Amino acid sequence: MRHFKLLVLIAVLLPFLITYSKAPSESTVEELIAAQYEQGIKIMEDAKANAGNDKMAQDISSLMERMMPRLERVENIHCDRVKGNQTYRCSADITQTIAGNRRTNKTGFNVYQVKGEWVLGN
Repeated sequence: MRHFKLLVLIAVLLPFLITYSKAPSESTVEELIAAQYEQGIKIMEDAKANAGNDKMAQDISSLMERMMPRLERVENIHCDRVKGNQTYRCSADITQTIAGNRRTNKTGFNVYQVKGEWVLGN
């Protein structure tokens, strides 16, 4: 009987402990950051396409496109659990190019698990 109770306890707690201890992988965090940059580029491309023949709108779109940050790389990713088992505070060295200038900054952000999917927060 004692072994049965122990097995039941392990069976109940094991899924909780496995879920609770799993931080997002480095590749997942990289993908989330890259997706954020890609979304910004898509918005910029759509705005440029919608400029049509309006010279001023085209010029503004071209200027904004040059100023749009481009992701070069993400390194030194580190995540710590901050709230329960679904929120992590992460940091990473993000290298980006803006208007031809390359810069690397240590950046902090939150990563949340929502309905089994990881999402990027601020």
